[in-house]
Amino acid sequence: MKFFKLFTPFKIRTTEISNRIIMPAMHLGLADQGAITDRLIDFYVERARGGAGMLIIGGCYVDIYGKGLPSMIAVDDDKFIPGLQEFTEAVHSARDDVKVCCQLYHGGAYAFPQIIGKQPIAPSEVYSNFSNTTPRKMTHEDIKREQQAFADAAVRAKKAGFDAVEICANAGYLMDQFISPKTNKRTDEYGGDLEDRLRFPKETIELMRMAVDDYIIGYRISGDDFVPGSNTYKEKGVVAEELADLLDYFNVTGGWHETKVPQLTMDVPEGAYTYLAENIKRRVKIPIFSSNRINDPIVAEETLLAGKADAICMGRALIADPFLPQKAKDRDLHSIIHCVACNQGCFDHVFALKPITCLRNARAADEQRRELNPIEEKKRIMVIGAGPAGLEAARIAAKRGHDVTIFEKEDKIGGLINVIWIPPGRNEFKRMIDDYTYWINKLNIDVNLNNEVTLETVQEFNPDAVFLATGSIPIKPKIPGIDKDHVYWANDVFTKDAPVGRNNVIIGGGATGIELAIYLAEFGSLSCEEFKFLTFYDALESDVAMDMLYRGKNKVTLLERLPKFGSILGKTTKWVLLDKVDKLGVEKLANVNVTEIGDDYVKYEDKEGVDQIIDNVDKVYYATGVRSNDQLYKPIKKLGIDVQKIGSARKPETALEAIEKGYKSGNRI
Repeated sequence: MKFFKLFTPFKIRTTEISNRIIMPAMHLGLADQGAITDRLIDFYVERARGGAGMLIIGGCYVDIYGKGLPSMIAVDDDKFIPGLQEFTEAVHSARDDVKVCCQLYHGGAYAFPQIIGKQPIAPSEVYSNFSNTTPRKMTHEDIKREQQAFADAAVRAKKAGFDAVEICANAGYLMDQFISPKTNKRTDEYGGDLEDRLRFPKETIELMRMAVDDYIIGYRISGDDFVPGSNTYKEKGVVAEELADLLDYFNVTGGWHETKVPQLTMDVPEGAYTYLAENIKRRVKIPIFSSNRINDPIVAEETLLAGKADAICMGRALIADPFLPQKAKDRDLHSIIHCVACNQGCFDHVFALKPITCLRNARAADEQRRELNPIEEKKRIMVIGAGPAGLEAARIAAKRGHDVTIFEKEDKIGGLINVIWIPPGRNEFKRMIDDYTYWINKLNIDVNLNNEVTLETVQEFNPDAVFLATGSIPIKPKIPGIDKDHVYWANDVFTKDAPVGRNNVIIGGGATGIELAIYLAEFGSLSCEEFKFLTFYDALESDVAMDMLYRGKNKVTLLERLPKFGSILGKTTKWVLLDKVDKLGVEKLANVNVTEIGDDYVKYEDKEGVDQIIDNVDKVYYATGVRSNDQLYKPIKKLGIDVQKIGSARKPETALEAIEKGYKSGNRI
């Protein structure tokens, strides 16, 4: 593929950006009490070498009231300038044409009292669902102080060698809180109609402009808050028009943290929010960046050619593969390690107050310590199992120079990846299989499919080392009736080894049970392609087609013994899946104990211990956990062969944990 636009330079004010791939500010959890760390420098140096046109770091809090987390970057005091300068010099030295921008952050009502040590401040005393607190209404003295904090922070950023600053005015933070009628209930000159609600950001930008003159000032804007009672894309277009003369670019993203419209999960189609950037680009003359769910350079190029934006923000895509820009420029698209928008290592870790990592890139945020080790002696390595852990261990070991052979009992690689990409909205996991297929061919890894390994197989192969990556096997609950013909393991539905019923009961409300509930509830619905075809040719009335688009006709009941569903799901994904379950009409029953499976019924005890029954059931599925499949470990070990259990063969793990273990094992052998 040829890129006509993505790798052409463009200008912000008088500064030339070498290409149109921008890495937006993302919280990484790598700063130490506001100070720059070596890990943070290493992370961005790697992305500079990878070829992005501009890197935006942040959020960088401008004062104590704006502070988010202790692991965020500080720009609220001159004492941080030397560390920030060390950062910019390191990144500029890594590639002399890369530009670095400092995003100025103020959480307002989103600040946590326990972190800032005082009550948060905001335009009005409106309770925040994000911080679970009611902020103090800002006085005029507060307003002037916080505006000055932005200006002072811009001066520090300039002194530290940043090429630009960007105001974090999206996601429901302080700027948005002033602009939104939902959070700004003031009756003075800073509240009321939109013109007055814009007074705070306007005055702040004007003060910054006076402080840094012709310095680049950008603005990260929510293209639509996606929160009832707040600003929509229509009002945000007006906001952009009002502020454009004071700014040098707009970085357009999606909604607030509190929105119930998914923004970043993999069920959001790639490029779905580019219309928000297009909406603002139509109204202003300064450069526009488009953000959210653009992880593929082909989608990025199409967005630019369609005239929707002037540059593309790729955040998680560059966590997964820092060298995506250079690979795309070299037309080496197959070698790109694709982000699958799982959120497991990035956003889930942020909410758990941990440094980020990545399902696809075990080196992310630990670049120096996890460099590939040179091999001391080439070894003949046998990998048993082609799931995530086995594939990653094989890739890394082969990349280092070992002779690697994979044995897989199924007819294709991927293991459980072949199952987890099937539920609705989870199909991006399939990219992992495509990526590993590329690396298997690139690294000349021998793969033996349809080959279930026995001890004799190992003896015959005679390896120097074995990675046992045989995954897990399902746990069948001890429920009377569990062995009846109409009872199946949940994953068998996804592999077409079990039928779909009309009245279905799922036992187990973890990740698999929830995804199966969505699959069954949508089963038989129109596909998007069918909907488009039938309505385009008026073969079906639009309202009828719409009803058929979202759900099928099956009844689904989800039973869980714990008080809550999705106990091991990450925070950023769980609410999306559970919200989808509710919208599809799935009946959820928690705190229940299934006592019997009959020919056409399921009995259970509710949380009060009262017997209940679900009648007319024709299919039952159990999703009650898994246990390690490590039966070969001890026999192989007795042969005197170096054998390591990795992935779920060691203990049941997430794909994130399995791949990290696979990387470490492949790098140590």
